[in-house]
Amino acid sequence: MRTIPAGVAATASLAASMVLAAGCAAPGTSPTWQAGAPIASSAAPSPTTRAPKPKIDTENGAKGPLGDVIDLGGLKDADGNPYVIFGVTGKIVNETSAFGFAIGVRLPKNIVREDLTISEYEGKATDPGFHPMQAQMDLLDKSVQPAFGYYSGTPARITVREVNRTIEAHLAPWSEDPGQTVFWFDPADVHDSSQWTDLGAYDAAGTRLPDGHIELSTY
Repeated sequence: MRTIPAGVAATASLAASMVLAAGCAAPGTSPTWQAGAPIASSAAPSPTTRAPKPKIDTENGAKGPLGDVIDLGGLKDADGNPYVIFGVTGKIVNETSAFGFAIGVRLPKNIVREDLTISEYEGKATDPGFHPMQAQMDLLDKSVQPAFGYYSGTPARITVREVNRTIEAHLAPWSEDPGQTVFWFDPADVHDSSQWTDLGAYDAAGTRLPDGHIELSTY
């Protein structure tokens, strides 16, 4: 089992971080009507069936998953396991935060593995704007773990500058609190994350939203 230290957890060193800021800137179904025929008595609707909650595999004290597990659009590790992001609580989360987000993979038998967790350590987990995120990582198995983070708010776009080009993140609302937006960058779009600057979030009109706590952990 591959274990990676806990992202921007309380034990993480701030020396391995980059600042990217570019300045402040209802159940049931509708009845079916059949013309010209008597209306049959309707049975009570069947309750919605939810898949069993996944079990978490972790060596870092994470509890969860909290909310739905987010699949990253087909991104996989070297063994073909899909990368996922999910909410967690527990001792892996910093004291100032009520939750964090873990990246890992979906395994057989309804298991998700927690590989690395990020959480806020300066303010509250829900303070508006960005919170410390994790950079893309080239792993020993030759796979690439995507860069990921979360934004407190509901931006239409999140982008970052890489030298002379702009890279756009993939976004997903967190089911536990849709006011929190999870984002990640497809490794196929990234040439050199060490050259990233100007991480920003924007509304549908293109107006820049609050930056919050912009920090990129690069270890």
